[in-house]
Amino acid sequence: MLDKIFRRLAFRIANAAFVIVCFVYFTVLINQPYVGLSLESRGGDWNVTFSDPHGEGYRLGIRIGDMVLKVDNDDPGKYLSTKKWGEAEGASTITVKSSGAPVRVVQIAKPPITYTLLSELPMAALGFIFWLLGLVTVFKRPFLAQARVLFWLNWLVGLVIILAPASSRGLILARDLEGMGFSLVPVLLVNFVSVLTKTRNILNRLIIWILCLISALVCTILVLKEFGAVFAAVEIRKLALVNGLIGTVTVLWNLVRLIKLPADKPEKNQATIVFAGLALGLLPFIILTAVPILLDVDLIVNPKVSALFIAIVPITLSYVVVYESLPDGRKFLEFIIISLVSGILTSWLFTWFLVLIGVIMELKIETYLLVLSLTIMALFIFNLIKALLHYAIDRTLGNRGNCSIENKTVELNGNRSSMNEALIVEELVNQLGLEGAFVIVEDLKGWCTKCAVGRYLGDTTEQAIMEDYYQTAKSTRHSVETFSSDFPVEMYIPFVSDDFTCGIFLGHRRSYIKFKSNEVLLLTSVCYQIGQRLKAIRVIKQLSREINVMEKKSRESQRRSQGLEVINRLLFSNLEEEKKVLAREIHDGSLQIGLDLNRRMKELIVNFSSENNNNFHNVSVIQDMIEDLNYELRSICSNLRPSSLRDLGLIPAVEVLFQQIMQKELMVIFLEVKGMSREQRLKEDIEVVAFRFLQEGINNVMKHSGSTRADVTITLEDESIEMMINDSGKGFDPQKIADWSLVGNHFGIIGMKERIESLGGEFYISSNIGDGVTLKGTIPI
Repeated sequence: MLDKIFRRLAFRIANAAFVIVCFVYFTVLINQPYVGLSLESRGGDWNVTFSDPHGEGYRLGIRIGDMVLKVDNDDPGKYLSTKKWGEAEGASTITVKSSGAPVRVVQIAKPPITYTLLSELPMAALGFIFWLLGLVTVFKRPFLAQARVLFWLNWLVGLVIILAPASSRGLILARDLEGMGFSLVPVLLVNFVSVLTKTRNILNRLIIWILCLISALVCTILVLKEFGAVFAAVEIRKLALVNGLIGTVTVLWNLVRLIKLPADKPEKNQATIVFAGLALGLLPFIILTAVPILLDVDLIVNPKVSALFIAIVPITLSYVVVYESLPDGRKFLEFIIISLVSGILTSWLFTWFLVLIGVIMELKIETYLLVLSLTIMALFIFNLIKALLHYAIDRTLGNRGNCSIENKTVELNGNRSSMNEALIVEELVNQLGLEGAFVIVEDLKGWCTKCAVGRYLGDTTEQAIMEDYYQTAKSTRHSVETFSSDFPVEMYIPFVSDDFTCGIFLGHRRSYIKFKSNEVLLLTSVCYQIGQRLKAIRVIKQLSREINVMEKKSRESQRRSQGLEVINRLLFSNLEEEKKVLAREIHDGSLQIGLDLNRRMKELIVNFSSENNNNFHNVSVIQDMIEDLNYELRSICSNLRPSSLRDLGLIPAVEVLFQQIMQKELMVIFLEVKGMSREQRLKEDIEVVAFRFLQEGINNVMKHSGSTRADVTITLEDESIEMMINDSGKGFDPQKIADWSLVGNHFGIIGMKERIESLGGEFYISSNIGDGVTLKGTIPI
């Protein structure tokens, strides 16, 4: 328990330290120029022994052989960087004398921040790639010792790479930390390969001890140098490089031994991928940088260029740890090579494009290498972010498996769209990384189909062998069987369900790794699902013929339905017309008679001499009844044909309707009008349908929703008017709307839909149980 707690604490401290160190040094080096001069004292004179073409000293005309008289107006031997490392980093002025030229004072100016960022950003991105890949690996496989060892290896390498630009500028402690870290990298690399491939023999342990001793020697020298001891910087660098070469040779030797193992051993594939990754990543750095430094010859290219290839190493190591069973390593190497070639070609084309449009005046190898490094970093970072997003989504959805075969199962289950037997089997083969598969499917009615994919496609001899085995297994009893290497396939998995029988033969893996015992259960589950899909396909194909017949009948029914829709629309149109006529007749006939009768009754009451007269009371009662009758007649006329809609328009009529409802009911209606004034009028049929929609919608809210609030929005646009009613009531299942017309319920909603569609509009209803209802109608104007 304590071990886990300390381990987590160490991870957190290491990650925090990495971020802090990177931030501090990268922030400081932005304003620190890179001088790039190496000095050596000869007979009391300080001469330039190396002038980096990418440094400010070279740009200002200082060349190898020039004599440096002063650094920051003082003797070069007293300058800290010159005294300690034989360099002029951090200097502001350098007094120099070239052969055949007068003494001159060179001012070291601060370079533009943009230039520094572009030149150092590739190395910073490379360092972060190492660190992030180690972090992702330990997150994916937290219980693997290989993942934890890889994290520390990547953490240290990333830190060394981040420190390299700061070290070259002579920032405080950067050179010391870089040298210590670089000397420790071979120790962690050999240890990682030993843990990964389980080859921690006596020789490996001895070499690790030797590497630790050399690393301890380098660290001791660097500490003593801080306290004033004199050691040549070149010798320290050579000692660290020797340590790196010993570690690299040891790792390659271990991998070559494992590559010679039989093809069916997982360690062989692991060693092959790691060997290829290390070769692609480290050989350019060793050949172009390490060897020239050891031999004291000029570097062929800038060390930053050869360092870019190292990015292949962390990707390879992370892959072999995360995907321990390695279904097919060749695809991974193919991906790495294709990405590298794509980056080279893309950066070449982009560099020429910048030259053509005038952004770059002259095509130089340094410019192309900068574009290349940025392109490769962009490709790596893009794929890293994509992998992290996939991982985060999988963790969120809970679909992440614990081993590669389970991951393939998840991917296989996620793609069930194919209804073709051959495509389903081919999908199975591709996802599981098999050489091929052979499937036999039949039922008791005599239907039978066979499907071969991969190496078995067209191989009738091997198919006949598997068919014979299938018939034998069917006559005895079906069971999962694993075969020896002389049989065409590796495994047979049956699926039997009622009258349906399916035999699935799985070929060998393309990587020649045998199926593990703990994978059989998952493979059986996969084949069971494949059998279910094949059974479903058989049923679907049988039903498809019946569906075709039903489609023909459906077309005939649809033609009849279209005729009924026309009739329905005519009925609603005639209904509105009849309401209009009935309202006019009631208003002009019965209502007028009632009003006249009420007036005469008032006159009769006035002529009575005494209110105590019994006839007076009876006449008063009659008058009240007549007034009630008049009120009812007005209400009927208003419902049949609102006078406000006819005289004032849609918006005033809706306002009157809502005010009347709120006076009678305990309900609040909020009306919002957009793009339309109160006085604006539309066509009569549009106003009627819009008013009926809002009227019926509010009635439904009062009767069925249980809500005391409704929000109504009327929006007039260029070509249509849109009405929307929202409530926060109990809601309902909108799928039941189609059944309401059959059982005679909720004709209000059906009528709203028919009225709007009769004018070429659209009706929309959205609801869920407990989430209220949203009604929306759109009518073209």
